[in-house]
Amino acid sequence: MNLTRKHLLELLMNKRKIIKYILYIFLFFLVILFLINFYIIFSSKNKVVSLDKLNYNYKIWLVLWASVKSNWIPSDILKDRLYTAYLAYKNNKIIKIIVSWDNSKKNYNEPQAMKRYLVLLWVRPRDIYLDYAWFDTYDSLYRAKYIFWVKKLVVFTQKYHLFRTVYIWNWLWIDAIWVISGRHKYLNILKFKIREFFSRIKAFFEVEIFKSKPKFLGKKIEIK
Repeated sequence: MNLTRKHLLELLMNKRKIIKYILYIFLFFLVILFLINFYIIFSSKNKVVSLDKLNYNYKIWLVLWASVKSNWIPSDILKDRLYTAYLAYKNNKIIKIIVSWDNSKKNYNEPQAMKRYLVLLWVRPRDIYLDYAWFDTYDSLYRAKYIFWVKKLVVFTQKYHLFRTVYIWNWLWIDAIWVISGRHKYLNILKFKIREFFSRIKAFFEVEIFKSKPKFLGKKIEIK
């Protein structure tokens, strides 16, 4: 009986050690994830300007993706991005707009939905360029430089998305500035911030480890 109890105690102690080691490993990786996020946030030089102070040297505007509803109406986040682009365009701060996202599904054509919304705001169709092969922020900025030959760029996105964007364009040596687009309070903003936490980690590996290239490149498109 004593031997059995002793054996059970040893098994219990071993299980506790295993659980403790697993917990230590989990905490270690969690710390690494937070450190990567802090590195991206603090290494990103903040180049934020307001619309009225937007430099005329930056003539091209890049509207980064956000979801489109099933009826082709942009989400609130995307509406704010597009409307701010329109205000810059209307006031002659920019002359061309690139909108980009994935068109891999027949019933989900986000670039066309973005273009249609801009046209309804009285942006001339000839001043809107569509990028159909964008799968994340890294791809979009990479393609802006190597497909559209963009050297100076205004990037339009919300604050929670800013740090990753700046981090990537600094690595790509793109001369870019950022204009704030948060015109409203958004539903489910916590969900977007949590997703952004992991997206920064993905961007870190794309930039620092793998030196990735976009899924698609293709022929160069000159913005005239």
